[in-house]
Amino acid sequence: MFLPVRIAATLCLLLAMTAAPLASAHEEPEIDAMTSDGRMVILYEDHTWDFVEAESGDPANSAVLTVTEVKEMQDACGLQLRLQNNLPHKIRSIVPRFSVYNKDNIVFDSKSQSFTAIKPTRNQYKRIQFTGIGCHEIRWVRVHDAARCTIGEVVDMFNEEEGQCLSYIYVEPSEMINISKEPRL
Repeated sequence: MFLPVRIAATLCLLLAMTAAPLASAHEEPEIDAMTSDGRMVILYEDHTWDFVEAESGDPANSAVLTVTEVKEMQDACGLQLRLQNNLPHKIRSIVPRFSVYNKDNIVFDSKSQSFTAIKPTRNQYKRIQFTGIGCHEIRWVRVHDAARCTIGEVVDMFNEEEGQCLSYIYVEPSEMINISKEPRL
């Protein structure tokens, strides 16, 4: 009777040791990566992967960022951007960062652009130019950071949480250029 109990305990221990790696296989991502078309993926140690879906947000209750013009220039790319305030609060200031990736999916340049004093239901246009790269050479424009913002009495740059300012921005997909918001990992 003693021997079968020992065998059963050993079998249970072996089963638990085998199941433990399977249960924790996706707890910690090994590598954050990007596909050639700008989509984020997580590569796991067990040789599997998952797409990271960007938070899409609700454009009806966000600051909607839209590309309204893409202008190919000699050795430069110009973008005209519109920020539509669909929030119930005035956007006193919000400063998103724009990074352009070249055809090799390498960050070519990054610039910040501030939008200020936009009342609810109003919008503001801004231009941003990336020198040294043509629009046709840009694979992806990533909207990220936006670490500084003041929105009504809700958020100010001194009390906002990491990623909070960016969470108020909804990036509208564009047929003119590949643009999207950095997904949260």
